[in-house]
Amino acid sequence: MSTPLPVDIPIRPAFWNVPLWGEIGVYIVGILAVFLCGYGIWKNVRRWKAGAAETLEKDPSRNERLVSEVVLQKRIRETGPGRVHAVLVLGFFFLFLGTAAATLDWDIGHYVFGSQFLKGNVYLVYKLVLDTAGVAVLAAIAIGVWRRYMTPSNLPKDGRFLCAYLSLAFVVITGYLVEGLRLAVQQPLWIDYSPVGSIFASLFLRLFGAEGLESAHIWVWVIHGLAALGFIAAVPLTYYAHVYRTPVSIYVRKPAPIGRLAKIENIEEQETFGLSTISQLTWRERAMLEGCTECGRCDAVCPAVRAGTPLKPRTIIMKLRDRAAQGDADGKALTGDIVTREELFSCTTCGACARACPAQIQTPDLIVAMRRHLALESGEFPEGAAAALENTASVGNPWGLDPYERMDWAQDLDVPVAEEGKHYDVLYWVGCAASYDRRARKIARAMVKILRAADVNFAVMAEERCHAEFARRLGEEYLYQTAAAENIENFSRYQFDRILTACPHCFNTLKNEYPTFEGGAFEVIDHASFILSLIEGGKLPAALAQDATLTVYHDPCYLARINGITQAPRALLAQTCTKTVEAREKGESTFCCGAGGGQMWSDERLGKHQPNVIRIAQLRETGAKHVAVACPHCLTMLETGKSMRKDGDEIVIEDIAEIVAKALPERNA
Repeated sequence: MSTPLPVDIPIRPAFWNVPLWGEIGVYIVGILAVFLCGYGIWKNVRRWKAGAAETLEKDPSRNERLVSEVVLQKRIRETGPGRVHAVLVLGFFFLFLGTAAATLDWDIGHYVFGSQFLKGNVYLVYKLVLDTAGVAVLAAIAIGVWRRYMTPSNLPKDGRFLCAYLSLAFVVITGYLVEGLRLAVQQPLWIDYSPVGSIFASLFLRLFGAEGLESAHIWVWVIHGLAALGFIAAVPLTYYAHVYRTPVSIYVRKPAPIGRLAKIENIEEQETFGLSTISQLTWRERAMLEGCTECGRCDAVCPAVRAGTPLKPRTIIMKLRDRAAQGDADGKALTGDIVTREELFSCTTCGACARACPAQIQTPDLIVAMRRHLALESGEFPEGAAAALENTASVGNPWGLDPYERMDWAQDLDVPVAEEGKHYDVLYWVGCAASYDRRARKIARAMVKILRAADVNFAVMAEERCHAEFARRLGEEYLYQTAAAENIENFSRYQFDRILTACPHCFNTLKNEYPTFEGGAFEVIDHASFILSLIEGGKLPAALAQDATLTVYHDPCYLARINGITQAPRALLAQTCTKTVEAREKGESTFCCGAGGGQMWSDERLGKHQPNVIRIAQLRETGAKHVAVACPHCLTMLETGKSMRKDGDEIVIEDIAEIVAKALPERNA
């Protein structure tokens, strides 16, 4: 075939040197590849629909989530490997965009309008961008291969991933070869705008000369085309299926608040509870399981993993995903044989795995669902937790203490108790910890001092009892619903504007979970945000006494990660402490103290270490001797953690309410 004459202006040379059979063949094979890809996706969707029916709620944030997580890769870019992946995605996107633009340029521009738009400066920029994108993709692949196969890591190392790396690299490299062969023959004036292609062109001319390059170009073009189209056809069958599965998982994720567990409706009429067979998975849950990229970010942030327990969130998801694919035909029990009891009861339900997951898989929800089966059908709980559950059912608190002692924390404070017919601006929900735990009682007393200093019209509720949130997360939904019904009935007796809590677990339960029960919708505020609003509203002094001790703040999981409240506690510390420092893991990425998910009441120690000991060590790494918290359970766990250190006596741990109360001028006390 003769070489086309040089042109005066840069223009995309569509099907240069390609015979007619190649032009026709690429359309036939291309249509077939798209069909096979679509067919594979359709079969995938059918697998999801084999799950139990579930209605997708209205969620206006879904599209915003897709843009943030899929397009902008916001969550993925939080780690170094994630940023490398973002480069890969961006480079691949430009290569895909370039292919789409080339198709439109020829099939629409040339055939329909008789004029290509990829010409002149547009074409030069187009070539430069695509060459750069290819380099970015190859660099990201090389880093991925090195990290997975040549460094110590827990990443899967099976052939699926090697095939994924090599197949994409092969498509990009053969693309460069096709470009280099064409440039070697044509040698256009604008060759420098294809920097990688021009390097290959020079290499070909040095090694082989101009003879035979056109024939080589045809064969390499065919190989590249078949590889690219084969790649598209095979997407649903390979690891690259996550390019559509992960966005689907993100899209169907349950709407906020993520701290809300699904309610078992008509619980007394149910014959089975929780998740005990794979057939009970809903279509949404199946879709989310297949959205997993196996990246291991969940394991990296999980406190149970770092403590050395049997739990690994990625393994849980892989087990469920594989089980969904093969079914329950082998007779093995999902909870017990496939997912072990020890795995399930190691979880603190802190949400770190769900927060880190690029596919936003709600692993804690699945774990609680399996716990419900063990709890409500088999009566299985961690050692020690059963006693706390019995105490909560019988006397309304997990300590098993006399209900008449609940108000002992308020001795000599003359705290107002709610009366029917009176209106209160704030109903202060004290919580079991601040009512019964001797150390945590100081939080409640500090809150009363603050409320009185701000002249807040408040009261506490004499009928307050444990809301049994820990029971719900252990799987004992029946006890939780019984407690919820009792508390909601008691709330209905009084008139108040909002409920104030000083415990994140109480806050999450009353704010996010009670609204799913009839009459359970209330305005609820956490104590950090409330105290800050008093200062900003001029009800408390803006200038408080300053403590010069270096202070570090520990974010509670259920306040920071589950409910996104991170700034209010820090703003309060800025008012009261002149020197503050941040922990390595903070904010929504905080490290769990180990109390959640019923672990506070469990006597089982399944790991080599304990999360509270790990966390107190992290806090001490900052050099701070003063630790501020915003949760009575964190306070208890960190106090226990510091007692296991030689320098424990040097560490002072206080709730932010205690810190603010101490900083108040005595005249306002």
